[in-house]
Amino acid sequence: MLKRLRVSNRLGAALVSVAVFCLVAVTRPRTVPLAAPADTDGRIGGRPIAELWVPSRPAHAWFTSAQCRPLLTRFTCDQCLPLVYLASFPRSGNTWLRYLLEASTGLVTTAGLPDFWTYRNQTPGKIVLDLEQLWDATRADRELISYGYLGEKIPWSQGIGIVSKTHYYPEPWNVTEAEDAPHGLSPFPSDRPRRAVLLIRDPFKSIISLRKYGETRSVRNEKDMTYLYRGEDWLNYAMHLPHVWFNMNAEWLQATNETHVVLYERLRQDPMGELRALLRFLQVEPDRRRLECLRGELEGIAHNHRHGVVPDGETYPLRVRAELWSYIHQLHWLLRDRGYPGLPLQHYSFADEFGDINIRMR
Repeated sequence: MLKRLRVSNRLGAALVSVAVFCLVAVTRPRTVPLAAPADTDGRIGGRPIAELWVPSRPAHAWFTSAQCRPLLTRFTCDQCLPLVYLASFPRSGNTWLRYLLEASTGLVTTAGLPDFWTYRNQTPGKIVLDLEQLWDATRADRELISYGYLGEKIPWSQGIGIVSKTHYYPEPWNVTEAEDAPHGLSPFPSDRPRRAVLLIRDPFKSIISLRKYGETRSVRNEKDMTYLYRGEDWLNYAMHLPHVWFNMNAEWLQATNETHVVLYERLRQDPMGELRALLRFLQVEPDRRRLECLRGELEGIAHNHRHGVVPDGETYPLRVRAELWSYIHQLHWLLRDRGYPGLPLQHYSFADEFGDINIRMR
């Protein structure tokens, strides 16, 4: 009898414990952690990204929602990331793509300096900022820094950027060509592979945007400013830039060991798909939560939405249209010949006039 009573008491206690556990499990509020554990913050080159961050250095919150805001973009330790340039003709979407990369990885993007001559005249690996200088650089009076691009004045030689933006040409393979170059060059350290991301956009739209930027020095100015696109001065400007657009893009295809091409029009159509392909090239396994947060905030702060002047027959007379399309076709075939998909010609301005013309060589 006593034995049965003890068993009964144990069974009752067990049932009470189970009941209490179930009650707690049902009534306790479920929370989603806002700060990411180190092993879920993504990886780059197989290493956890969180292990590379330096807490004493600046950080920025790109996301605005309460759940996503704690997923910060941070600075890493010096020389912890390999050099990969993000090259583009100016006003091709470089700033927007930098936002997508920073928000999806938690890593900053840096600027394209020092240039070839500055780097060549310094001791390699010594062009880096100390902690005080680094903080000062993030407080500089620059429009993009005020928007959150904290790496805008950080040199690529610091080795802390997922990519380093540049609008320069790449350093040629031939040293003599580099020394005689009439334009700015982005240098490559001799002991590292030459890797780059090349962003290409419809040049008709890039040139319009560049003209306005040259006048306002602002990436977000949405005024029409139609007067900038009329008269002989504009025609000279528009006729001068087509070969610059072509040559710069062509050089980045030919002066590297490995270049990943991003076509702006396809990035606009499928930003997440194009971003995933780019992250694979950069050897990044992103934190899935960052990607989910990014889906809800794809545009970022510096992506223009209104353009008062658009490519039309008045802005681009026939001879300018024909000149620019001759270079578009040449770049299209250069891409194809090097194993890349061609340009999305059907999405380029005046494609109904010039898209079917087959020009391979000038």
